[in-house]
Amino acid sequence: MGTLIAPRQLRRVQEYLIEHLAETVRLKDLAALTALSQSQFGRAFKTSTGFSPHRWQLNARVAKAQELLLAGKMPLAEIALATGFVEQSHFNRVFKNVVGTPPGSWRREHRSRRASRA
Repeated sequence: MGTLIAPRQLRRVQEYLIEHLAETVRLKDLAALTALSQSQFGRAFKTSTGFSPHRWQLNARVAKAQELLLAGKMPLAEIALATGFVEQSHFNRVFKNVVGTPPGSWRREHRSRRASRA
């Protein structure tokens, strides 16, 4: 088992990733938050979370996109931009890869479930 990042430091890195969700975050900036080298940080983050920093941020972007999809009628292109995807097609691909269904279908399915519960 590799090195783990201290819980306080891991929380700080995750908060930083969420605060900068729509931006490209550099590994060196994340490593600086923990006083580790980039390679040490990358390995320790993956050991601590099960994901690379990039994959963790992608998952956080998709989770935020799910919130936005349920919150209103925001177009998919705007949700893509708001969650850090340059193009809607990339957003659609990543969302489907993470969730298993395209974002438009996911929104329709989950809205209909909410409506049937009400």
